[in-house]
Order: sequence, then structure tokens, then C-alpha cells
Amino acid sequence: MPNTGPEIQVACALIWRDGQILLSKRHQSAHQGGLWEFPGGKFEAGEDPKDCLKRELTEELGITPRESYFMFQIPWDYGDKSIRLWVYEVFEFDGEPQGLEGQDVNWFSSDALASLQFPKANDAIVRAIGLPRIVRIYDPSLRLEPAIWASQTEYQCLLYFRGLTPGVELETAIDAALTCGHQVILTLDQLPCFRAGCGVHLRKTDRLSDALSHLEKLNDPWPITAGIRDEQGFEKQQAWPFDALLISPVRETPSHDGMPALGWDRFSELASKVGVPAYALGGMTHDDLPIVTEHGGFGVAGIRGL
Repeated sequence: MPNTGPEIQVACALIWRDGQILLSKRHQSAHQGGLWEFPGGKFEAGEDPKDCLKRELTEELGITPRESYFMFQIPWDYGDKSIRLWVYEVFEFDGEPQGLEGQDVNWFSSDALASLQFPKANDAIVRAIGLPRIVRIYDPSLRLEPAIWASQTEYQCLLYFRGLTPGVELETAIDAALTCGHQVILTLDQLPCFRAGCGVHLRKTDRLSDALSHLEKLNDPWPITAGIRDEQGFEKQQAWPFDALLISPVRETPSHDGMPALGWDRFSELASKVGVPAYALGGMTHDDLPIVTEHGGFGVAGIRGL
């Protein structure tokens, strides 16, 4: 993954135990003092992000992560300084967390985080909590009942019922998806079927004013996603309130007929700029997840390979 720009490089982690997340509170005298944050710290010269995270968690909390899983990067300009957060998840660690530098540390449920105050750069991390690593996209060309398709995976997924219009078929598919523990994203025209457990997928043809008007009427839609192919697409949609982005096509696929593949280097370049979890779309399978994270992405998305 590229270590780009003149920013201060920082590694931090979502640390999980028994369904709760560990946070530490910044000292009042520090930059962004008094706010809660995801534990971590600054890179030392020539240090790898994962090595930095391991060292910082040992020094600050007295724990050693057994493994850390990359999520995404957040480039952020506070005005007085620019930083780049390298965000990871940690599910297993050795030791018992404690504030070795005199900081408060505590465990919180994911729902409780909405009521806490964080540095602004951390907002995208809070919104990313619970995102599945896999986006499955339904297409009518699959010639399979959407409700059956929704239940045909052993993985927790984010499901996108592309091409379905509001009605019994879509409602039945959403019911099947939510019953199986999946999450669902709906397009603006599908919102008559919206319910708890659904998010929204904003398409390139949507107008920002229409999107915001629809979102204001919904009860906490999550996640909100969109798709991009280049920097121009990202810049055009920067005012959109998305929690994750689909970047495509990474490989050539029938659904992107005639469109040149981005390739992994280009995907990595785009993923490093967007500041939210990035899914690789185009020719992906479950086996591509390690490749995606190696190139700065969060997850995989696709129609036939997933």
C-alpha cells in the first residue's frame, strides 16, 4: 500500500472483545484533547503501518495484537496539521488493556459510540463499524429468484438488488436478506421498500438535491454507498454523504463491457484518496479479499463471482 503525501502518518485500530470496542481518551493538553479516539499512534521513521500499530498498542495499552486487518486510509486536514490514518481491526490480542500513559481507556458497545465525541477524522471509522467485507449485487440476468439468491451465501454480506422495482418481489427479497443477517442497500427509486436494516446506494445519475431530500425522510439509513471510476467521479460526488465506495472495474467483466480495467495499482491509488472503505468491483471472488487489502481496499463486490 502506498505511503503517500507529507501528512503525519498514524496507525489506529478498532479493537474488539465480546462485541465491544476499546477506546482511549486524549489528554486535555494534546491536539484534539479530551476527545475519545481509536488507540494507536504516529509512525516512526521507516516504520510499516502494522509494525507501528503493534508497537503503539504495546506502549500505550500493554497489549499485543495477534493479527490486525486493514480497513482503509483517511487523509485529513485539520488546518494546523494534516494527517493520514491507517485504520485496522483487531479481534484477538494478548494482555489486558490499561492506560499506560495515564489516559482513560474503556470498552463501549458500537451503538454507544454515536453519543461520544471524537476527532473529526474519526467520523468515517465510526460509520464503518459493522460493514461487511463482501457486497453481492443481484442482476436480473442471473435468472434466479432474488429471495433465493439472497440466502445463497455463508458469509455476512451487503446486498444490492439492482434492477428490481418496488413491489412484492423486492420486499420478499429484503425480508430474506435481513432474516439471513445481511444488510441491504436500496436505490432512490426502491425507497418505498425501505425499512430498518437498509441503507442507500447513490448512483451517478442521481442528483445531489434529490438524494439529500430522500435521505432526510429516512430513519437512520446505513450504510450509504456510491460508485466511482476515477478522481473526477470522486470529486463530483464528494458532497455526497457516503460511508463506502465501490471502485470499478478493477478487472474486465461482462457487466463493464468495453470499459478498460483499472488494475490493482490504479485501484490502490484511488482507495488511498477517498477516506472511506473502498470495495473492489469487477471480476472479484472471495479469494481476492487478501489482494484487495494489500492494495488499500476494504472488501470485494460483484455479481457472479460472489
